[in-house]
Amino acid sequence: MSKIGFNCRFKILTLATTILLTACASHTQLAKKDSQQWTELTCSGFLTWNECRQEAQAMCPRGFYTADQLENWLIQRRVISVACKV
Repeated sequence: MSKIGFNCRFKILTLATTILLTACASHTQLAKKDSQQWTELTCSGFLTWNECRQEAQAMCPRGFYTADQLENWLIQRRVISVACKV
């Protein structure tokens, strides 16, 4: 296999992995605190804080409270805790 073929395959694999890892959002239910059900919303990849908040708005149509906003630039991860308004 030529060096050019290997480099091309490596670049394609890297690009495919990057695309698969970008723009993922997930949420985890946390324990109740102050009679509110808190959810930890994790936004990975290249999602912005605004896109994380849009995800929270989709979960909480009446609005939401926020706590703990954490960001890790190294692994492109944002975490925010939200509780839906009743």
